[in-house]
Amino acid sequence: MSSPGSATRRAGRCLLMACPLIALGLAGCAPNASDRFPSVGVTRVWPEPPEPARIRYIGTITGEASLGRRATGLRAVRELLTGPDPQVAFTTPLAVAVDGERVWVADPGHRGGPAVFALDLSARTITTITQVTGGALQWPIDVDVRAGKLAIADAKRGAVFVVDAASGQPRAAMGQGVLTRPASVAWADGGRQLWVLDAGGHRIVVFDERGQMHYELGGRGDQPGLLNFPAGMCVVEPGPRVLVADAMNFRAQVLDAAGQPLLAFGRKGDAAGDFSLPRDIACDSAGHIYVLDNQFENVQVFDPQGRLLLAFGEEGAGPGQFSLPAGITIDARDRIWIADTYNRRVQVFEYLPAAGGAASPASSEVNP
Repeated sequence: MSSPGSATRRAGRCLLMACPLIALGLAGCAPNASDRFPSVGVTRVWPEPPEPARIRYIGTITGEASLGRRATGLRAVRELLTGPDPQVAFTTPLAVAVDGERVWVADPGHRGGPAVFALDLSARTITTITQVTGGALQWPIDVDVRAGKLAIADAKRGAVFVVDAASGQPRAAMGQGVLTRPASVAWADGGRQLWVLDAGGHRIVVFDERGQMHYELGGRGDQPGLLNFPAGMCVVEPGPRVLVADAMNFRAQVLDAAGQPLLAFGRKGDAAGDFSLPRDIACDSAGHIYVLDNQFENVQVFDPQGRLLLAFGEEGAGPGQFSLPAGITIDARDRIWIADTYNRRVQVFEYLPAAGGAASPASSEVNP
């Protein structure tokens, strides 16, 4: 990238953090991280030394090859005679959903046709979802999973489709004739509510699990609580609260369940804490807010009051570098999954706990 975002990237390398990010549950998952992702032979952490590391790169998934599955039995014999079977590889990954060691990747521009890929990192298997209620997927732009149900937002079909998370079989469709261009989905209330970000309608629409519309939030504008072509969303419980990447207002917003504004931060610019195109948003278990910027090709991390803590990422194709990333999600183990779209991969990161596990009061000080 050119100069926009360079100051933000420098901030990510130089920031002194008075309130380090907190990692919960990492002691149980860190030893297995290298088993799940191919080794790249490098260590990347943020901030860079001599500052204490708070985020570490784990690895990358590019498709079936990343699972490290070996052929056995008759398949092994056949591959010995005819060569290995073709393997599924991501083409344009836009979004990720995670449930334990199962991962779903939305790939609307895949060379084999629009699809959602379901990967089981433990079993090292991959399956493909192309058919939903009423026909084929056309532009699956976001996914979310809860209580055995996978929600798929299809921007071109103007609807959200629910499939069985285990089998991929269609279960329901909702929003047809109501939504303009769904861009993001998030389950709430244990899977009994589905929140849908309607980018074309500049609003959030809440459905029940049967697809009945309950109410909507937002509306177009630049005042607190209003939206302008929002691009990404996540729902935080209890509450619930909804976090929105309000793309063309160049800000992040936090709204309550009634749509009342609780917090807004960010502006258009190239300084630390500014945005160029906030594309998606996520929240960790400690309440830190992560804003993925498609044009800056980085992630900026803010405290619950909207004060900048850290930035990581830059343009490129190496570990911790991005090319027009589109989606971010944080799983129950506080691993960060990023759809690195034009590098045709998903990158995964984790937190590193502070020494002693204590957190200091938050600070937004950025050192040049």
